[in-house]
Amino acid sequence: MKQQKIMKQLKPITLDERINQDLTELYRILHKSAQLKGIKEEVLGISAAVKLSEKLYSGDNKHKDDDAYALSTLGLPGYFTGDREAKTVMVMLNPGISAMENDNPLRTMKSINDVGIKLDKGVDGFIKSYIEKNSKFGDHKSYKVDAFDLKQAVFLSAWIDTEVDIPKGFPELLKENTGKKDAVIKKEIDKLKKDATINVLTQKLQLELIPYASRKFDTNNANLEVLMPYLETLLHEIFKADRKYIIFCSDFFERLFNYANGRNEIQIEFIKRKEPIELKEKGEDKSKKAFCSVVNISCKVGNKKKTFKAIIAHTFSNQSLTNAYNKMREYGHKCLECLNEYQQTHK
Repeated sequence: MKQQKIMKQLKPITLDERINQDLTELYRILHKSAQLKGIKEEVLGISAAVKLSEKLYSGDNKHKDDDAYALSTLGLPGYFTGDREAKTVMVMLNPGISAMENDNPLRTMKSINDVGIKLDKGVDGFIKSYIEKNSKFGDHKSYKVDAFDLKQAVFLSAWIDTEVDIPKGFPELLKENTGKKDAVIKKEIDKLKKDATINVLTQKLQLELIPYASRKFDTNNANLEVLMPYLETLLHEIFKADRKYIIFCSDFFERLFNYANGRNEIQIEFIKRKEPIELKEKGEDKSKKAFCSVVNISCKVGNKKKTFKAIIAHTFSNQSLTNAYNKMREYGHKCLECLNEYQQTHK
C-alpha cells in the first residue's frame, strides 16, 4: 500500500516570541542592568541580532569591517508597523538606518519618547506599549512624512479593496503641484501627503524580513540559510489572518524563495516569474523597465495546509521611483494586473 506523504507543520519562532525575547534584552540594556542574574556584564546587544550579524555575510564576509552593512544590535528593532489583522500586507527587507545611528542610545530614547513607548512600567509594560504604538505608527504628533512611506501609498493608490483609505486626488495632485510656491496649495498638498502616509502605515500591515536596521543590505551575498527562520516567522504571521493582498517589496525575495522552496515543508511556485513592465511618462524618450512576479506559497499551519498568492514587486525599492509618483502608481497598477490575470485564469 502506497504511503501518503504527510506535510510537516510549520513551527517557527512566532513574531510575538521574537518581540518578547529581543525587547526583554533591550529593556535590560537600556536600564543598564547587565548585572542582573543571567545577564553577562559585557553586553554586546540583542543576542539574536548579534548572532545574525555574525552569520549574515558568512564565508569570506567582505562586509565584515564595513559599517554600512552592519546590523543594529543595540537599537530599537522594527518588526512591524500597522494592523496585524489587515487585509493588505507589504513585506520589506529591513529598516534602512545605519547601525551606528540606530545603536546610539540617545536616538533610541528619542524614538521611544516620540511615539510614547513606556519604559517606566517594567519590561511587560515596555513590550505592550511597543506593540500598541507600532500598531498606530505614524499617527502621532512628531511624525513627519517619509518619502519611503509616501512611496507605499502611491504604489497602493491603484489597487482595489485594500482597506487602506487613500485620499481622493492622490497621487495625481502631487505631480500637478510639485514645485508650486502658493502657500495654500502647499498646505493642501502637505495634508494630502500626511493623510495618505498615516493611512498606509496604520491600515495595512508592514513586516520586515529582518527587524534589525542597516544602511545597506547585500542581496547577492546574504546567507540564505540563516534567514530561513526569519522567513518562517513572516509566513506564520501572514497566515494568522485572512489576507487579500501580500506584496514582497524587493528583488531579493525571488532568490530567497528559490532557496526556501522544498525546505521545512514550504512550497513556493512561481506562476509568473519576473514579468517585464514598461514605465514611461509623457515627453520621455525612454521607458523604465520594472518587474513583477506572482507566486503561490504553501505550508502547514496548525492542522491545516494553507496557501496564499503573493506578488514580488522586484523594482519597488529602486530609488529612482521614490518621487516619480506617476511611474510608481503605474507600477502598482501593473503589478495588480499581473495578479488579476492569474486569478481570472484560475477561477
